[in-house]
Amino acid sequence: MMNFREICKTIFFCIVSVNLGVSSGLEILGIVFAALFIAMHAAQFVRSKKSPELQRIPRYKKLFAYGAIVPCALWWVLTPSVENGVSPYLVFIPAWYLLYLACLQKRSLGNGGYEAFVVFNGIAVLFMGLFQAPRGCAVSAAVALILAVYAFGRPRVALYKRLLFVLMYAMLCGSSYLGFKYWKSHHYYSGRWAEDYYLKNRVMGFDPVAALGSFSSNYNSKYNDEIVLRIWDTLAPQYLRAAAYEKYVAGIWKLPAVAEKKLYPARYRVDYAVFETSDSAAAAPNVKNVWVQATLDNFGFMFTAPNAVGVAVKNADSLNYYSTNIFSGTNGIRSDWYYYVPDSAKTLAITATEADEADSSFLQISEKNRDLLDFVAVAMALPARDSTADTANADSALTPSQFAVLNLKTIEQYFIRNFKYSYIVPGKNGTGSATSRNSTKDPLQSFWTSKSGYCEYYATLATLLLRYQGIPARYVTGFAHPEHVAGRPYATFRRRHSHAWVEVYIDHKWYIFDPTPPILANDFAAPSWISLKIEGLKGRFAYVLHLLKDGEWRRVVDSWQNSSERLIASPIFYAFLLLLIAVFVGLKFRKYRYNKSYDVVSKNAAQWISILEDAEKRLARIGFVRAPGETVSAFAIRVRLVENYKKTPSKVNSNESAKIERREREIALAVKHLEDYESNRWRIN
Repeated sequence: MMNFREICKTIFFCIVSVNLGVSSGLEILGIVFAALFIAMHAAQFVRSKKSPELQRIPRYKKLFAYGAIVPCALWWVLTPSVENGVSPYLVFIPAWYLLYLACLQKRSLGNGGYEAFVVFNGIAVLFMGLFQAPRGCAVSAAVALILAVYAFGRPRVALYKRLLFVLMYAMLCGSSYLGFKYWKSHHYYSGRWAEDYYLKNRVMGFDPVAALGSFSSNYNSKYNDEIVLRIWDTLAPQYLRAAAYEKYVAGIWKLPAVAEKKLYPARYRVDYAVFETSDSAAAAPNVKNVWVQATLDNFGFMFTAPNAVGVAVKNADSLNYYSTNIFSGTNGIRSDWYYYVPDSAKTLAITATEADEADSSFLQISEKNRDLLDFVAVAMALPARDSTADTANADSALTPSQFAVLNLKTIEQYFIRNFKYSYIVPGKNGTGSATSRNSTKDPLQSFWTSKSGYCEYYATLATLLLRYQGIPARYVTGFAHPEHVAGRPYATFRRRHSHAWVEVYIDHKWYIFDPTPPILANDFAAPSWISLKIEGLKGRFAYVLHLLKDGEWRRVVDSWQNSSERLIASPIFYAFLLLLIAVFVGLKFRKYRYNKSYDVVSKNAAQWISILEDAEKRLARIGFVRAPGETVSAFAIRVRLVENYKKTPSKVNSNESAKIERREREIALAVKHLEDYESNRWRIN
């Protein structure tokens, strides 16, 4: 009778064939394959009834296996194209080919076919046949999977293990199906793929020309939680500036037209060229270097702390330095760099150069914005510009620094009391209101009218108001308020941490002024525990690769060497070493006492070995030889049994009788020596 496992295998392949035929719309072909598997089962049953000499198993021929690729390729060419989608034949044609291979392998089992390939191809076709399949096929596929686990599994495996295997495959199949459904419902095949690619590889708002409202893609896109910068510093700056813009016209901020100077490397750190300004890192009494890693292009700017005095970049021969204290010229291809800041910096003040003090570009206002600024200044009740005093004798007037601080407080408080933070660009919400129509002409007017917007609008209006009041100010973009995780040696900036703020010039220094109202902490969901762990592994792996790639491993080895030298010179090291030696000696002594009784062997071991060899020689002369692997006791028992069953002849002469007696005495003595050896050789003294 045919094995029940073989019956289950045949039923499994029949279900797989029919399911694939139904899902691909080729039911007839599925029935044909099912009939082939049934025919092979019948042929195997007939062969099992014959003698081994008459059983002829068909040989597995690779020519038929490889040759089937040609009709499958022609089939693919003849399939209709699919507009804006993925052709299902990309799944079905390989599935039919794998089913054909399973048929060939099963037909030739024992003569070139292998069970492992039959199982692999069958399981693969089982899951590929679920693509676009009706619900009934999922039920039959579950039955087929159970049959496969029983039929192809090892015999005598516990039932619960088989059920766990089925459950694992069911979960895999379910997650794959749900993932495909989600991908299918959220995927677009239109021209948006180009926009999506650009959005993924760029963070908006950091170009040489920054349009007001470009930050919205950083907050509203599906990539807003993506980490774009890692700052390897336990005290990472709260503000990481990229660009400080000079001129604002019709919703567009522009960088200074010409760089103040072109910097050339002043020195090298490993293979990084260090670019410094007049307030150089080499001249500063204490400086620290901070490694910055970007997961995407850095847009041509170096993201530096406000008080950075220099940067170090790889494979760069020069950098452009602007009067706004920004560095650029890397063409957006650097993935990591260093910046240098003084360790003794106590504030976020930015040292001004002579060019900054004399330059009036940070006071310029477009004539198109003057009407709006006149109205806003009155609405905010900003102090009059003629209330400042140039001399210390004017007690009733404000000093320039007091006047600037009063303006900052007034603007900040007005925004907090009257505005709300919103990620929706004013005037672009599709409401069709007057605000929406006017926003296309003047986005600041829309912002002022709607009293809602995000950082770009607050920073832009604040910058222009300060300039309107005669206070030098500049619009700055970058990242703010990084994400810190306890125990992690670096801070991270996500896309949604992109920010815009103001730098204002007071008492010959540039200070950070952030007019944007604070955002509630629950506006963004906190990252999950698993995402934090994965990010920690990514960050540390990136750091190790950075050390290896850029030669920093030499510094690490040097630090280890210095640490080892200090350790060897310390008395604590020798005290610890003595303690280890004492513990080692104690363990050895304890082991010696514990194993003492087992380590004492008979002092007459050599004598007993000699007795054993003599006894074996005596028995060998008589005809008894100890077999390889036979113990001494078993050998003695065998010799005694043979002698006991030997019959002494009834009629022998005196000479023969004497020989027999001597032989018996010699055997008895040899057997006694064997027994004595076995009982005394390993005796403990």
